[in-house]
Amino acid sequence: MKKLNFLPGLPAVALAKAGALTLFAFLLFTSCNNDKKQIETLTKETETIHDEAMKDLADMNRVARELKETIMVATMTAEQSAVYTDALTAMGNAENAMMDWMKNYKSPEEMAPPEAMKYLQEQKALIEKNRADIKAALEAGKKLQGK
Repeated sequence: MKKLNFLPGLPAVALAKAGALTLFAFLLFTSCNNDKKQIETLTKETETIHDEAMKDLADMNRVARELKETIMVATMTAEQSAVYTDALTAMGNAENAMMDWMKNYKSPEEMAPPEAMKYLQEQKALIEKNRADIKAALEAGKKLQGK
């Protein structure tokens, strides 16, 4: 084996192996660090969507209370009453979906990075759908109020 002049006594193969191990360790560290950043980013995005949905949920619940009051005091046809009932049902379903999501959401801290990424992507999709359902129910309720 040929020895390198600047490191007497160490064969080139040993140096190559040491270099490969160093490179592997660096890539592993970089990959783990990148996974961690992606998980943190996805977690923050999911939490932000949840927080926005909760604000809309509070507005939706206020509108739902007002719609219930209207149903109690207004004279309506069966068709008109059904429209209000449908809007209130959609609001109730959206609220229940939010409560279920919050109850079932678990922090991905103990999960392996690939599992955590998959889980967070699924949770983000669920909360995005819930936010859309809340917004749609809120808008339907506001429309009934003439707003």
